[in-house]
Amino acid sequence: MTLSLRTALILAILAGLLLPASIAGYLRLESQLGEARAQMARDHGRIADILMLGMQEPLWNLAPESGRPLLDSVMSDERVVRVVISDNTLGTFLSANRPERRQGQLYALNRVVTKQGAQIGKVTVEFDDGRAIALIRSEQRQTIASVLVQLAFSLGLILFLIHSRILRPLDALTKQAKRLANQQLDQPFIWHRDDELGQLGHGLEATRQSLKAMFDTLEQKNLQLEADLISRRHIESALRASQGRFQRLVESTRVIPWDANPEEWRFVYVGPQAEQLLGYPQSVWYHENFLSTYLHPNDRHLAYQLFTEVRGDAPTEFECRLLAKDQRTVWVLLIAEHRHGADGHHLQGFLIDISARKEAEIELEKYRNHLEEGIELSTRALAAANHELETFAQSVSHDLRSPLRTIEGYIEVLLEDYSDTLDERARNYVVRMRGTMRHMGVLVDDLLTLSRLSRSEIRRQPVDLAAVAYEIVEELRALQPDRQVEIAFPDCLMASADPKLIRIVLYNLLDNAWKFTSHVPEPVISLEVNEANGQQVYQVSDNGVGFDMAQVIRLFLPFQRLHPPGEYEGNGIGLAIAQAIVQRHGGRIWAKGAPDEGTTFYFTLPEGRDVPGT
Repeated sequence: MTLSLRTALILAILAGLLLPASIAGYLRLESQLGEARAQMARDHGRIADILMLGMQEPLWNLAPESGRPLLDSVMSDERVVRVVISDNTLGTFLSANRPERRQGQLYALNRVVTKQGAQIGKVTVEFDDGRAIALIRSEQRQTIASVLVQLAFSLGLILFLIHSRILRPLDALTKQAKRLANQQLDQPFIWHRDDELGQLGHGLEATRQSLKAMFDTLEQKNLQLEADLISRRHIESALRASQGRFQRLVESTRVIPWDANPEEWRFVYVGPQAEQLLGYPQSVWYHENFLSTYLHPNDRHLAYQLFTEVRGDAPTEFECRLLAKDQRTVWVLLIAEHRHGADGHHLQGFLIDISARKEAEIELEKYRNHLEEGIELSTRALAAANHELETFAQSVSHDLRSPLRTIEGYIEVLLEDYSDTLDERARNYVVRMRGTMRHMGVLVDDLLTLSRLSRSEIRRQPVDLAAVAYEIVEELRALQPDRQVEIAFPDCLMASADPKLIRIVLYNLLDNAWKFTSHVPEPVISLEVNEANGQQVYQVSDNGVGFDMAQVIRLFLPFQRLHPPGEYEGNGIGLAIAQAIVQRHGGRIWAKGAPDEGTTFYFTLPEGRDVPGT
């Protein structure tokens, strides 16, 4: 069923007005009924409670005349139909009944009257809801009447507005649209409204003006198009001349353009420079077997790659060798790109002579090989020199130790056989000589140890640094059992290192801390690990004499001492040995301290960073 716009609007308005009003009225009526019944129930209960309390004394004293005023007061309420007050012994004590008041549903409510904990009677009150319901029904009829009046007034006003503001303007817009459809563009569409329909009317007028201007423009463009066709013929002629000049320009360079049919594996065009490249006439390049014939035997697989595998949009480059007519080998850079055209796909690109560059690369490769041979020879010579140095160190060690032992033996003979004949000064000189010889022996041993570290092989494995540190401290305590030093080591501190070499590092660092805390009242030595920049940093700290950071550059140099020799023992080479071992593990070691504030040594043992021996 097709409805007119007027009918559809009226139905929509009626539905829109009646439906909300009906729903609202129904909900309001139900709300009023619920409130009235709730109020009646409260009043009913309140009256029954008043009678129950007010009849206690009359029932107890059996004096009905004293309860009559309260009963008459209750019966003054138009909703009370019947009241009965009964005594448990005598029966009906007081009663009142107004049956003419009954208009609706009757509700009864009983209350028991008690006195001093004993039940002495009962109160019954009957309530009627007819008056309350009648008031609500009357209010409902008034509401419906007012809604109907309002609906009629609203509907009339809406219909008037629809007709004057929508239907009549739509009729005018329809007529204007028909004129536009019939291309009647000369008569303007005058509109005097600024609402939405007015904007639509103005839009139709703007459309009329645009269409009229477009038709006028089309007529002018038709005339211009005829002139353009004549001009295009001249442009095409000039373009052909320009293409010819461009082709001559490309063919005059050393870059050789080419075009090929990948299905037939042959060139369909090659620039004339190709004749100078190989010495063959240009017609030879167009043979089907040109590449398989004139490509170097080691590069002929590139022909298959060129004609079968070049399919992407990006250019592909090949370096290959071509055989010239005079038996020369010509290196060329072949640039190929796949193209789709109206006649199918084809390959096109450029050939560039790179023979000079390849010859330079070959010479450079020969030079690089020669340089590598020189480096290998130098490496061998360095290894031989290291071997000779190690042999020399061992020889020097043997040659030094032999006379040192001889001298030390003579000194022992002097002290044992001639001690009584020597005066105190002479014996002091001999004892000092013996200490100096022993110190020199220790220096020789330390020098040998330092020289061997650069060639020792690192064999990493998991090592508990805390357990090693505890063992070293026990050794130091055995040498000085009277010293009380507080040790702050963790229970376990795992690291990956060479067990023998890392023990030397810890011994030198802990011995250094043990030695330089000898004059501190409460010495403390600690071992811990922290993380910095993604790697583990181990540290050995003490609260000893410390050092001046201005002298830190001398700390790891052999035989360099930051304190007077007579004040602390040592030969100044232990820290140099520790540094060499840490560096052999691929790590580094450094120290921080301050005078009388202690010293902290830091070192790292990065995984997989061993420095190979030389």
